[in-house]
Amino acid sequence: MKILCQLFFFVLCINVVVLQGPGSGQNGNLRLCIVEGRGPYKRGAKYCPVLDEENSGIECVLGTDRLDCLRRISKGTVDFGVFSPEDLIAAQWANIDVLVTNELRDRNKDFERSVVAVVNKRILPDSAAPLTSILRNSSLCHPGVGADDLRPLSDTLTGYLESLVITRSCDPKLSLSENRIKAVAEFFGRACKAGPWVPDLARDAELKRKYPSLCEACRSTCSKTDRYWGDGGALHCLAEGAGDVMWSELADVVAYFGLNMPPSVSSISTDHLAYLCRDGSWQPLANNTQPCVWLNRPWPVIVAKRKAAAAVSALASSISSNAAAEDPHWRGALAALLELRAAPKALRPSRVPLDHLAAAKGFREAYSQSGCDPPRHITLCTTSPIEKNKCEWLSEAGAVYGITPPLQCTIRESTRDCMASVRKGDSDVVVVDSDWLVVGMRDYSLVPILHEATPIVEKTRTVVAYVRKDAMIKKISELRGKRAAFPRFDGVAWHSVSQYFANKLNVPCEHFINYFSEICAPGIEQYNLTTEIVDKLTKNCVKDEENLNGELKALRSLVEGKSDVAFFSMNTYNKYKANIIHLPWAQEIIEIKPICPEENIKYCFISWSNIGHVFASNKNSNMRRQEIINVFTKLDQLFGKHQPFHSAMFSMYGLFNHQMDVLFHNNTKSLASDTMLKMHPYDKIPLNFERTLTGVKNNTCQIADLSPDSGFKTVPTFILCFVSLVVCLLTR
Repeated sequence: MKILCQLFFFVLCINVVVLQGPGSGQNGNLRLCIVEGRGPYKRGAKYCPVLDEENSGIECVLGTDRLDCLRRISKGTVDFGVFSPEDLIAAQWANIDVLVTNELRDRNKDFERSVVAVVNKRILPDSAAPLTSILRNSSLCHPGVGADDLRPLSDTLTGYLESLVITRSCDPKLSLSENRIKAVAEFFGRACKAGPWVPDLARDAELKRKYPSLCEACRSTCSKTDRYWGDGGALHCLAEGAGDVMWSELADVVAYFGLNMPPSVSSISTDHLAYLCRDGSWQPLANNTQPCVWLNRPWPVIVAKRKAAAAVSALASSISSNAAAEDPHWRGALAALLELRAAPKALRPSRVPLDHLAAAKGFREAYSQSGCDPPRHITLCTTSPIEKNKCEWLSEAGAVYGITPPLQCTIRESTRDCMASVRKGDSDVVVVDSDWLVVGMRDYSLVPILHEATPIVEKTRTVVAYVRKDAMIKKISELRGKRAAFPRFDGVAWHSVSQYFANKLNVPCEHFINYFSEICAPGIEQYNLTTEIVDKLTKNCVKDEENLNGELKALRSLVEGKSDVAFFSMNTYNKYKANIIHLPWAQEIIEIKPICPEENIKYCFISWSNIGHVFASNKNSNMRRQEIINVFTKLDQLFGKHQPFHSAMFSMYGLFNHQMDVLFHNNTKSLASDTMLKMHPYDKIPLNFERTLTGVKNNTCQIADLSPDSGFKTVPTFILCFVSLVVCLLTR
């Protein structure tokens, strides 16, 4: 009987498994990972509820970006999604085991884009010849480069086309970007390569002065305003005779020259133009429906995990061409979520990404180009496994779009270890918040070459003096003798307040800690200071919750009445006021208020700084510094918040594995150089902390100021009284 019961239970389980779908969702539902664009229109909010209401067997999951969706498919937590061919390259490099089930075509073409070369017949010899001999010293109409990954030619694909003709330049004294520019300038007689060559404006102008032949064929400015800039501009350049050769999307060539219209209708003559083939031969433009192609870019695809691939393929194949426009039910909703314009084309059998891409001429090869020898890279130091993991995915994404030198990732135990690694030259950069500005510059000879910027003042790193609302304190000068809490010793709040007191209240650094009756400045114990100083700066600190953020500890000290004033940011205050700090001591909101500096009543902070910084060694050559800036600025342009209307492959500033502020801050709007501090709106915001650090060892309170020799123990009482009297007189 016992055996029969076990057998019955086993058969019952089998039935449950058979009845359940192959997906990872509830009851085996297929889970679709979608990425919302950054514009106001949200597909998920509109169409995902339709899938739920009609029991479609499909569930929506919102991914941070497309690579986030790929990771989720790889882990088996979602089942399928829509991806670009560039995403498949990243999946291949990351060894993600997925299958391509369907192509998403909107026209009857094998490939979404086909790139051709068009030349003026005046440069063609009498018979086929090597490409180098045909094109050398000719004039190039270059479409330029840009951060928009929707353009037909990305930096990687343009570089690949150039490499088929031009010998790579690898001068070790030049950046990789300049080497590439130099090679193009030396091969072609002249060109119009309008638009930005590198992101930094000053460096861009310098390179254009150094290689003027690449602007000689332009109509006017060699910028984005030039008539010959961009894909359409390159067509103008060739048609108007300013250049001899260009690469372009075949559909753009056909449309521009009217090749699909009768000769009597088309107004542009093409008798002087021809398609140039990779073997050195050429073909006419007119009456040529299958010209020779240099490069094909595949269509977007549906990718699924192996276990669900068959079900996903069948599901996609069941969607008709008119579903998105006419079907009000769940298939129409699914078509809209997949952004279909036609019925998906099933691949039978489903393919691994590498095999699928192999069918596109030149595409896979474009991503396997060899670099200079010895290879160059930029090493980013991280302090946790999740930071290193995000860095590695950022590296993959950057490599797909041809950002050079490639990013490399390493890990150390702490921020100080990373700073030491950069100082020694084992790493090139480390990303830190403003609390490390003084430490990095003073102790490790580092310099912030880029800043994590946001135009929203409340989201910058501000330092505000907060007191309880019932405190009889109205001015900062009334804080003498009060109990003070800082987020950490040697951080931005510590130095901002000590600077302000030295400059505005004439309280020198060596007397700063005696200005307050008690001080909490955690982290002081890490320095080689006397027990008396350490005790004075830690005995009033919150002892439990060691892992708590320093600003939250300062806030808690104020809320619980252990300090009279606490110095922390507007951002932390706003979170507390909105009751979104989910800790027991923060549940009952105590009224607190800011004490404003008299010269900054509008914003009320003692200082502000950018929320994060990319630090590099101050010993870097100018070339190496420019190379680092170029790489991180390009990463920011591609994967930051510059492209509002479509979803990104990767999000530098978004959630990563469900965690906030990994490697970079989520509130970051862009990476910016020091020049941002001179521009609107930043130049109008007073009391910037970064501007005070030009002479960091002279302008900030040093650890030596707290040593016994500094006068901490030996300043006579009558001198302190005299200083107090002066301060009182000055602040009346």
